[in-house]
Amino acid sequence: MTGDVRATSFGADVAAYEQGRPEYVDEHVSWLLEGVTGRVLDLAAGSGKLTRAVRRLGFDVVAVDPDAQMLARNTGVETHLGSAEAIPLPAASVTAVTVGQAWHWFDPAHAGPEIARVLVPGGRLGLVWNTRDDQHPFVAELAAVMGPSPAELMVDAEAVAQVPGFGAFERRRWDRNRLMTPGELISMVTSRSHYLLATPQTRTRIVAGVRELLAAHPHTAGRERFEYPLHSTCYRANALA
Repeated sequence: MTGDVRATSFGADVAAYEQGRPEYVDEHVSWLLEGVTGRVLDLAAGSGKLTRAVRRLGFDVVAVDPDAQMLARNTGVETHLGSAEAIPLPAASVTAVTVGQAWHWFDPAHAGPEIARVLVPGGRLGLVWNTRDDQHPFVAELAAVMGPSPAELMVDAEAVAQVPGFGAFERRRWDRNRLMTPGELISMVTSRSHYLLATPQTRTRIVAGVRELLAAHPHTAGRERFEYPLHSTCYRANALA
């Protein structure tokens, strides 16, 4: 299974992605863009979760994503089909590039120079992931049912490597709790590439396992809403002038 196929799988159920995935916190996005003025490219923008957060901070945003179905939900901004390795924007046309929940799909050796091309000299690259806190007993059991996450493997191993054309990354992590319903949790599970690209039998098994866990675990049993612990991990670096 190629990374390209996984990275463009989310449009199969945009509604599940929008309902299930957490929003980005303005404070975290503000840290990514500290000191930035001017236009921002939200790369691999998808349905617009990070795009909306950047706009809330007052930035003019252009969104690029390879998945037309996801991008169709990213309204209110200029949008383009494209990838990190082939960005359909002119050179030096943005002051910052943000990437939410997607850097692990990129090839940094090619994406780094292409991102540097569209940035003004000294422009900002900001990466952010929301990942589950599997030190929590419920989340640990859920993780076993949901299956692996390429994003979490990269972030937990602190394997975000130096990017060609950029200075060293600064890293910051916040711990947070998201209040969720059982339906939102199931949407989160079914919005993941591991689920979307699985066989029908595996999909059925995953959803059944999640429902059983929700009904049986003391953290969620009988509750309409419950806390879901997350890490928000951010990286920022500036293009070399």
